[in-house]
Amino acid sequence: MVSSRSFKPSFAIVASEYNREYTDALLAAAQKALGKHSQKVVRVPGAFEIPLQVQRLARSKKYAAVIALGLIWQGKTSHADEITRAVTDALMRISLETDVPVLHEVIAIKTVADARARCMGDKLNRGREAAEAALAVVSGTSIERNH
Repeated sequence: MVSSRSFKPSFAIVASEYNREYTDALLAAAQKALGKHSQKVVRVPGAFEIPLQVQRLARSKKYAAVIALGLIWQGKTSHADEITRAVTDALMRISLETDVPVLHEVIAIKTVADARARCMGDKLNRGREAAEAALAVVSGTSIERNH
């Protein structure tokens, strides 16, 4: 039996290049929350490209969990909704098919204020929350939420 002190899981993070100001903030927060755990970061052009890379990483079985980070601006057309749904469905399917937890923080945003709050905020930061959830899922512990 491996003791919890010696268990050092590796994590993969797939982050979109598009909307980099926000995705860089999500990535930095996730990396900080993962601390000294081994981390592999893969950048992809946009949100639609995230699932393919997540699938490759999950299938490798090298990572205890894969974190998906991206930002989709919701506009006046249905395009953002279609991308959001496709990404969400793909990430869930990948997690179920590979038995590797996939933490989904490809977030749909309507305003700059919402983007800043969720990506750059200290209290509410989806990158940090994804990393904390990944650590909790992998270690079998629960996480506390203050919001």
